[in-house]
Amino acid sequence: MFAFKRGLFAIGLAGLLAVYPHISEAGGFTSADLLKWKISSQNSYFHTSVSMAGVIASQNRREAAQCIDEWYAANEASRDKRNSFIRVTLQKNPTYNPQAVIFAIIRKQCGRLFE
Repeated sequence: MFAFKRGLFAIGLAGLLAVYPHISEAGGFTSADLLKWKISSQNSYFHTSVSMAGVIASQNRREAAQCIDEWYAANEASRDKRNSFIRVTLQKNPTYNPQAVIFAIIRKQCGRLFE
């Protein structure tokens, strides 16, 4: 009997999770929040975000991965220029999640990360 009730509970919970709307906001973290960090911390966040986009693209669309590498990581001067561009774009979009803004920039520069 206990196993039956536990099974019903599991089915009910799975059903609830399947239809309950999920919030896609990352805890309310915004571009404005990120821009309060030290510049070095911002740059680290940008580098990590762009690198992860490159990893995703390398597994799905190699030409996008190569574009990301050439666009962002060609050399230190290029990376500094891109970080400044990302920072300005975040300033223009302070209420958005910074990850979404960075991925939008990458998509505009290099196209889709996957097909």
